[in-house]
Amino acid sequence: MKHSHALPTLTIAIGLLATCAASAQTDAVPAPTGTAMPESLPTSGMLSYERIRLPQGEGVGLVGGSLLFDVGSDWGLGPAVYGAARGERGGLFVGGVELQRRWGLAHGLSLATGLFVGGGGGSGAPVGSGLMLRPALTVLKDLGPSLQLGLSWSSVRFPNGQIASNQFGLVLAWRNEFIHLKGASGDTVPPLPTATGLGFDRMEATVSRYRLSGADDRRLGLAGARAERRTSVDGVTWGLEAAAAAQGGSAGYMEILGTAAYSIAPLPTAWPSWRVGARVAAGLGGGGTMPTGGGLIGKALGTTEWRIAPGWTLGGEYGGLRSVNGGLHAREIRVWVGIDLEPGIDGRLDAPRHLVRTEWVGAIQRHVRVERRDGTRESLDTIGLKLNRFVGDNFYFSGQAHSAFSGGAGAYSVGLVGLGLATNPAAPWRAGAEALVGAAGGGGVVTAGGAIAQGLLWASWNPPVGGEWRAGVGATRVLRGGTTAPVFELSWSRSFGMAGR
Repeated sequence: MKHSHALPTLTIAIGLLATCAASAQTDAVPAPTGTAMPESLPTSGMLSYERIRLPQGEGVGLVGGSLLFDVGSDWGLGPAVYGAARGERGGLFVGGVELQRRWGLAHGLSLATGLFVGGGGGSGAPVGSGLMLRPALTVLKDLGPSLQLGLSWSSVRFPNGQIASNQFGLVLAWRNEFIHLKGASGDTVPPLPTATGLGFDRMEATVSRYRLSGADDRRLGLAGARAERRTSVDGVTWGLEAAAAAQGGSAGYMEILGTAAYSIAPLPTAWPSWRVGARVAAGLGGGGTMPTGGGLIGKALGTTEWRIAPGWTLGGEYGGLRSVNGGLHAREIRVWVGIDLEPGIDGRLDAPRHLVRTEWVGAIQRHVRVERRDGTRESLDTIGLKLNRFVGDNFYFSGQAHSAFSGGAGAYSVGLVGLGLATNPAAPWRAGAEALVGAAGGGGVVTAGGAIAQGLLWASWNPPVGGEWRAGVGATRVLRGGTTAPVFELSWSRSFGMAGR
């Protein structure tokens, strides 16, 4: 096995995240018995663009996005992702955590100093084991009460690879509030002026099939997820979606897109729960030998959906996909099932809202003796983020993303969805289990078409403050080919109350 110092680095990062988040303060309001009350946590979002240099002078346009939570004393911490948008490295993605400190300057100016630590790779970029470090300085100018424009200087480094690039970039930043609820699971939620959490109203699990055009006539199966938020205009929604190849010989292909849709109820009297419309999406995609060029892709699709039960929707979509400067042309057919995070996404509030437990989990996993394409078996380490949405006190839905940062498997990434079971969330010691399916690929790891399954047993310690520490053991199995690898996990969880049914 190829050893590196990446595992201690990422362990320290997770510990730092836990320590900083534990110090975050919110203004709590005493809640009447049985009633959840809102609390507010300031957040800041950042979208950046810079051009990094690879060996031999090759240029790659790198887009970054981060969501930072205020943890006190002008510090922010949260998840971030970077991906290729120009050049010939479409499919280069890196995910991780970002820590930032802001300093107020005169005349509406501020200085942000930050450090990103994460793992990833793709498209043959020389990232080594995948660990990426990105210290940065950014000068920001206020454009209004919540919007800022800035100029950044950053240093993108892959310590185990061959990329070491310093550059200037452009940054767009905005401020917001993360509204969450204090109370017990099942407490009634009073009327709120805005949505809780990140503001998304619906989460969807998606299954797609691509049919490529031209000489490359591959058929790909993809698994993914989408988060949507409604607007003040009836029928208009926007959101984020991600998907990865799970079948068809393109393991390692992944896409992350912004999306907008419009729908109407053509027969509101007879079938009020049936809607039809259109969707557009644009963002980054690549890997798995898919011809996406620099990585920019776009979609246009027709949509239909049916509200099959309160809080649940079944939908289908059909349309086309193109890369901006590559040779990718494909037809897509997609089906999805969605669960309302906030009641009333379709304009009907037919049930009172209650507090639902939601967990953010930062995780480091070690995958033991993973089969590689050269016939060897070596261990690898990943950094990941999980989002768990509870149904009652003991069951939860989980969506997860993990990327390699150690073990000579840079570009290996995993996306998973599934179900979990946990004991009483109020107990100081807990146990649980997860059963997940999804897609994985890249980094020279054998994943056949990309479809995988993972099972995990975990135990946790929940101190009075500072979130919850978990240790887990399980296994990941490639569904086509039958290879199985043991998995060990160390994670830290922070729970929030959200409005739900």
